[in-house]
Amino acid sequence: MRRTESRAAFTLVELLAVVAIIAILAALVLGLAGVAQRNSARKRAESQIAQLQAFVEEYQTKYGKIPGDPSKNEAENLKALSNALVNAKHALTNLLDPWDDPYHYKAASKFTCYIWSTAGNADETNRTAWIGTPMPKD
Repeated sequence: MRRTESRAAFTLVELLAVVAIIAILAALVLGLAGVAQRNSARKRAESQIAQLQAFVEEYQTKYGKIPGDPSKNEAENLKALSNALVNAKHALTNLLDPWDDPYHYKAASKFTCYIWSTAGNADETNRTAWIGTPMPKD
């Protein structure tokens, strides 16, 4: 007489199906997290640029000119903006965007400036992705 025992167990196919579903869900969650992180960085850069532009406008109202000198290069203008921010004890004294790249700042005249971020575009070729008011092409 044969006795058949019933065992409660998962088959290999069932286990593989569950693992595949979990992997797909994890990939979706990680993909959405990456998108959310990029959007958050972009919003933070937009906010910081707006704060910097407001600071430059306040500086212009107080001193009759913007920080920097149109005859100087971008690095010297950025240093002038940084010094003005430090002297005013402003929160954005490090001038680094969310991608840890320095913001770009160019004094175009006594009253006009350009402030922008390349949005993590290391080779700076994708101008359409830049944030802020980039200096026009020459």
